[in-house]
Amino acid sequence: MQRNVDRLHAERTRIPLSTELAAGDTRFMNLRAFGNTDLKVSEYGLGCARIGGIFQGDAKAFLRLFATAADFGINFFDTADMYSQGESEQLLGQAFRKQRGRVIIASKAGYLLPKRRRFAARIKPLLRPLIRALKIRRDRLPSGTRGALSQDFSPGYLRQAVEGSLRRLRTDYLDLLQLHSVPLDVVLRGEWEPVLDDLKRAGKIRYYGVSCDALDAGLAGLQYTGVSSVQCVLSLLEQGSARELIPQAKGRGVGVIARECLANGLLVKQAEEIDLKGYCSSDEEVERRALQLKELRDEAASEGISLSTLALRYASRLDGVSVALLGARSVEQLQSLLAKRPK
Repeated sequence: MQRNVDRLHAERTRIPLSTELAAGDTRFMNLRAFGNTDLKVSEYGLGCARIGGIFQGDAKAFLRLFATAADFGINFFDTADMYSQGESEQLLGQAFRKQRGRVIIASKAGYLLPKRRRFAARIKPLLRPLIRALKIRRDRLPSGTRGALSQDFSPGYLRQAVEGSLRRLRTDYLDLLQLHSVPLDVVLRGEWEPVLDDLKRAGKIRYYGVSCDALDAGLAGLQYTGVSSVQCVLSLLEQGSARELIPQAKGRGVGVIARECLANGLLVKQAEEIDLKGYCSSDEEVERRALQLKELRDEAASEGISLSTLALRYASRLDGVSVALLGARSVEQLQSLLAKRPK
């Protein structure tokens, strides 16, 4: 099994999935080593957290998005079993079921969906037209209607989660499995390591890593020799991981996936479009963020580039970063972001 997976990986070539873009060629996307693995990843990847879902577009629009990403040379797709109750993985699997060996699919496991979300996933075909007719917005839903998330990193659950991801993605293996927002105490206990090694030997996953919300969890993950990657927040507004985590990862030959590189839109939107109170927890933080953004806009203007270009340049070119994720939800968003990336 492992030899077959290695062969498929070695056969990765350029991916002509769509005829919509004449520029579809990997000349427009640099490829990089992914730590000490044999993966070659595009400098920008597509984050798939908001692919699918009751409040998003139809499936064809997302399939076009995947094809467009591939046309631009993106070969790294980052998803998770919980994104849109599994629909993100399903659509990704549908898009690349005939091109599996030519893309790198990274998924995550560790979250448990509450019963309410699992039920919603089963009746999505009924809910979508109702939501459109009533013009219900996701951000207007009471938090209680979504249910509370919990986590499980036990060996039994991780095995079950991987099998579920493989079914939804229509594949025999994951290029990368990540522990999803794993807490420090779970990392330190290390109960997850033997089962991930077993899954790796069985050919179900090629590599595994940690996706961390807290830097100490990422740093703890680097202590395990089997960890091939770490995913962390990195932007001009959040540079904490650049000071210690990313240099240590590079020194250990661990690939780094940078997420939230545009600070959830703060580094893309115009000043008049932003209500910082929606992003900050205090008036002091609002003032600090406003000052940061002004200084960054001034810096970008002095270089004659947009703030988003400055932000993408920082995240993608920071020494040690393997791939920077773009969180586009449509072809238009992706094209706009890629047009702004530094040349």
